[in-house]
Amino acid sequence: MRQFIIGILGIVVAILTPVFWFIYNRWRRLKHHYEIFWKKSSSLKPEDILGNRPFNEYYYFREEDNKIRESLRNKKNVLIIGPPLSGKSRAVYQALISLDNPYEVIIPKCIDINLDTFPGLPPRLAFWRPRAILFDDLHRFVERRNFEHLLNSAMENNIVIIANCCSEMEYEKTKNIMLKRWNIHLETIFENIIELGRISKDIGKQIAEKVGKKWDEIKFDGTIGSIFMPLSEMERRFNNCTDIEKTILRAMRDLYISGIYEEANKFLKDHIKILCTKGGLKLKNFEWIGWFENLKKKEFVKLEKNHVQCEEVYLKDIVKPEVRMSDLDVLKKTLTAFPGIPDALIRLGNKAYDIGIFSLEKANYMKIAIKAYEGALRIYTLKRFPMDYAITQNNLGNAYGTLAEVENKAENCKKAIRAFEEALKVYTPDRFPMDYAMTQNNLGNAYIMLAEVENKAENCKKAIRAFEEALKVFTPDRLPIQYATTQNNLGNAYITLAQVENKAENCKKAIRAFEEALKVFTPDRFPIQYATTQNNLGNAYGTLAQVENKAENCKKAIRAFEEALKVFTPDRFPIQYATTQNNLGNAYGTLAQVENKAENCKKAIEALEEALKVRTLDRFPIQYATTQNNLGTAYRTLAEVENKAENCKRAIKAYEEALKVYTLDRFLIQYATTQNNLGNAYRTLAEVENKAENCKKAIKAYEEALKVFTKEEFPEIYPLVKSNFIKLREFCKEVNKS
Repeated sequence: MRQFIIGILGIVVAILTPVFWFIYNRWRRLKHHYEIFWKKSSSLKPEDILGNRPFNEYYYFREEDNKIRESLRNKKNVLIIGPPLSGKSRAVYQALISLDNPYEVIIPKCIDINLDTFPGLPPRLAFWRPRAILFDDLHRFVERRNFEHLLNSAMENNIVIIANCCSEMEYEKTKNIMLKRWNIHLETIFENIIELGRISKDIGKQIAEKVGKKWDEIKFDGTIGSIFMPLSEMERRFNNCTDIEKTILRAMRDLYISGIYEEANKFLKDHIKILCTKGGLKLKNFEWIGWFENLKKKEFVKLEKNHVQCEEVYLKDIVKPEVRMSDLDVLKKTLTAFPGIPDALIRLGNKAYDIGIFSLEKANYMKIAIKAYEGALRIYTLKRFPMDYAITQNNLGNAYGTLAEVENKAENCKKAIRAFEEALKVYTPDRFPMDYAMTQNNLGNAYIMLAEVENKAENCKKAIRAFEEALKVFTPDRLPIQYATTQNNLGNAYITLAQVENKAENCKKAIRAFEEALKVFTPDRFPIQYATTQNNLGNAYGTLAQVENKAENCKKAIRAFEEALKVFTPDRFPIQYATTQNNLGNAYGTLAQVENKAENCKKAIEALEEALKVRTLDRFPIQYATTQNNLGTAYRTLAEVENKAENCKRAIKAYEEALKVYTLDRFLIQYATTQNNLGNAYRTLAEVENKAENCKKAIKAYEEALKVFTKEEFPEIYPLVKSNFIKLREFCKEVNKS
């Protein structure tokens, strides 16, 4: 009997051990990725959201607090923006704990996500409560690898998204990262974006009095947090620090600017030591311990075993550099301090990339990112560190692709392609399907960009193959957002290919791809992606109209552009509004060739003039010239049926406006095309007035066009321009005879 019981227990242990081990491992992974999971919002503690930041029971309510609570009551995603210390996190806390119908709240850690070990969303017991996820400091989360996977998981599971983000530069950076990396428009996620502005000095004094703070000891900057944070005292302490203490704090500031830190502003002690040593400060181990303790006593830092933590506001506002430097110069300086330390180089590269994608100095930031990634790849080799190698190659490809937007497009696109292909040596579809699909999508985009400057057909076909590989993983049922994004990219590839071969066939393939994307990108859930795809769909129909069913396809293009304009309004999206109006004008212009010429020309002119309200010569010169050229063509077509002289003169004026930008030295083909159009306009005008004078002007314009459109360089275009020129010369002879 005893042996039987022991045997049964052995079987039970054998069965339960792997179960317990599985549960334990999953719990451990969840703890690694989440601060809080599925905690009732009314039970949240201040430290759950505020961490170690100061907390006072008193709370100053603003009108914005009612808007936040109203958003949560209505289960709407909400983003709170404002300057540092404006009380964004505290406002979220107050809203969550005061809800009549509480949420189950999850708070992820701001860390990189490895898709192969990421546990996904934790299970929950209180299934009857609505769920919310909080991204505290969204501008930090978007810098983390694979963050979009967590964001998409929340959206696909109908979890309310609550986030806060620093305003101004950080907010713009966040929007640009989301758009550039993942083709996600921030405004499509957050139905309500609420800004916490600064408060007046009088209100600040009232709050200080309520909480027992002496006003003359407060360094007030218009934010509520500056009343509670001892900024004035910390500034005094920094000024009284020794040179060694200041050097350590400045090193942490440079690491912060360079992105070389972990969650919650935790800096590795070894990284601080390296940067200080690079600056000439050499200390023994026991001396480092002493100086770190001194900074702890002065309340600048909190110490852990291997890390030093410091408040962001101290690094931004209190720690002053010895010599003022731009962020770009700080990155350059820090880059040289970490040769052979790949994790630091990758963080620095990511920071340079994230800043660079929306900076006017894009090329300089991308070059720093490239140097950092290439430095890391000297250690992270394919053989020794395959996963790190693949991640870094993918990042390198993105940096080269972004650099290609502003410099040496062909060369940098080819480097991006090589980097993505290196990543794909590790990211195979069977072992790492998500990373494989993501990298194939990036590869496709690089080929599309390369197709703009060389081997259009060949590179478009390579792009199409890459997108189709991505779509083997990005299916509409499992990953609908990625599926729709890739279908949209695929459609753009077919449209580009249609410019050089099988126009009708490739346009139809593009249309099918855009229509697939629109099954996901609906106007209610993804309005901006919906509008973008509708605009692309309109372009596909417009191109198809050039070769078949002109009237029918033009009308379909017009409907698509009008759908896009329901979202792209001039006040909210002026650039997209102008682009779509320009496209709409072209569609009406093409339709005018086959029906209701006068009416459709006038609609084209109306749309193009709307575009020119945004596309001004000083702000968008290239787009201005494009639309002016289109406007000229619309007026010239209208001149065929009414007010010939008047409309020809308007066409000429528009073409001359375009030629202010389209100069022979900078825009060779556009210059020649516009000169040919100008010649056509003068030729038509010569039919009704000043025949000799306008003939001469037409001849001059055609001669300018033929300087570019030579028989050898442009065998397809040359005969058309030459024919126009010959007809004009014959017309001029008749004029001279008369």
